[in-house]
Amino acid sequence: MRVSSVLADGDTLLAAYDGRATAAENWEERTGVARGGRAGDGRFTPLVAAEREPLSSPHPPGGLRYLSVVALPGGGHRVYYEATRADGAHELRTEYLTPAVSHLD
Repeated sequence: MRVSSVLADGDTLLAAYDGRATAAENWEERTGVARGGRAGDGRFTPLVAAEREPLSSPHPPGGLRYLSVVALPGGGHRVYYEATRADGAHELRTEYLTPAVSHLD
């Protein structure tokens, strides 16, 4: 497993991580989301995986990895990630998330 991005949002900490369930999934890792909160002493609690399916490409075998989130000065976020294309190759993609939808979960 590899943590690829961490985002603090007030008292919530979100992390994107990617990995594979088996050796056969090498090169086709999928991305999960984990969440932590702020404890009474100001530190964050341990991250816990969200109860949802990992993020994946709609194209088989579904690889989506190396997700990086960058907060933008004017609000919103720029997201970068690698995903499987329809022809089975991989490409780097980017998306802009407006402030209204700018969260990983």
